[in-house]
Amino acid sequence: MTSPLPSSAIPATRAADRSRGRRLSLITYTLLICAVAVALAGCSNLGEFNERAIVRQAESYYAEKYGEHVGVADLWEDRSYQLFGYRSSGQAFCTMEDGTCVLVDFEEGVVGDNRQQDEIVAAYEDRFRDALMRGKQGLEDAGCDVALVLINGISPENEGFFEESISVETWRQHEDAPEQTGSFFYARYTGDERFFEQESSRVHLGIPSVKFEISGTDADYEHAFPTNVPARPAWVDPIDEACRSLLPLTHGKPETSVTVYQEGYRDYARMERGQSGVLGELSPFDNVDAAGNWLIVDWVSLSKGVYVSSDEAGVRLSAGDATLRVTDGSYTLDELVECGRLDERESRTYLPEAFETYRIETRSGYFASLPAHIRDKGWFSMSIAYDNKDAETGLEELGIDAETLVPSLYTVKINPDAEDSEDEPPLEVGIMRAETLKNGFQYTSTALFEDEPLMLARA
Repeated sequence: MTSPLPSSAIPATRAADRSRGRRLSLITYTLLICAVAVALAGCSNLGEFNERAIVRQAESYYAEKYGEHVGVADLWEDRSYQLFGYRSSGQAFCTMEDGTCVLVDFEEGVVGDNRQQDEIVAAYEDRFRDALMRGKQGLEDAGCDVALVLINGISPENEGFFEESISVETWRQHEDAPEQTGSFFYARYTGDERFFEQESSRVHLGIPSVKFEISGTDADYEHAFPTNVPARPAWVDPIDEACRSLLPLTHGKPETSVTVYQEGYRDYARMERGQSGVLGELSPFDNVDAAGNWLIVDWVSLSKGVYVSSDEAGVRLSAGDATLRVTDGSYTLDELVECGRLDERESRTYLPEAFETYRIETRSGYFASLPAHIRDKGWFSMSIAYDNKDAETGLEELGIDAETLVPSLYTVKINPDAEDSEDEPPLEVGIMRAETLKNGFQYTSTALFEDEPLMLARA
């Protein structure tokens, strides 16, 4: 048992505790002061960079461009504040004496200024407006009725569809000031073609998004479910030509994305994540053709009520490119039930008597015909639709009511995590969403690999 301290030792012990407390407090305050000092050292308007050099660049650029000698009134480094300092973007915003802002990159030099932003943005809008109106006329000449044209959610006939979207930068004049947003351009705009040539390699249009709603030639399909689509629908060339005419604005690099909807289905497609009513999409990424890659939506029947469509720009599935085969012995219904739920909602159940397994694979040599970036990765995105009311499903012969959403179709994949963990199931079972297409078909997205068939199960 521990002996109690003598009464004479208690004051000394308390004094020692107070001394230790003061030392700890002193250490804490010292660290805090050091932290504040470090933070304040990083809170000058320009950190460690050469302020005079940046001012000279901004003033020289401004004088050469506008023929006016205007000084820099203030400058602010673009940075994000963090504990004990800041992270710099390597750029500074120079507020000129006339209120204009010049953006200087510490390594590349002057990026541009925002003095002419309003008239330049309006000029870009004029270019896009003219191109889209020519595209609309071309669609009508090709036999299509154009119900709607939108760019960035606004009719091209209106102004403002490029506001705060071209070469946009955000900055503050000082730490406590509100954020400002502006468009910065390097070349001087005088209303002639030369400006667009000079600015084309520098401008950032922010991937303008164009939407068309059309009907008529190659655009009318039952339930907005395109099948037997021509190799080059009539509406492609007019839109492609319009986008091609915009390429000089971006130094030949496509930046405009286009989605074409069957008339009356745009809002429905937006609600259902773009699966009903989409006729095609023009993607500016991975461009094979000058204007970009087209994704033409064309649902191809593989039998057994299964339809497939490419979901990747530059890839087109046609009849015979993919096949569906019934497989035996790949896995059992009990295995799938054990690995994952075979129902999506409480109202949906699986029917053992309908159990059947399939595999989808592409024909020999199909991948060799695809763009290089698809061949390199060895797969592409694909959509699957399932119509269990199709007579080829054979459900009626099994005595199953085809008007219900059961049985469903499931994707089946080997679970790569199963090798490393006994708690992981050997298979990954993916469910199809019910009634996501306008015609009531079930639907899902997946990937189709060159060297590995896609496995499906009906239950």
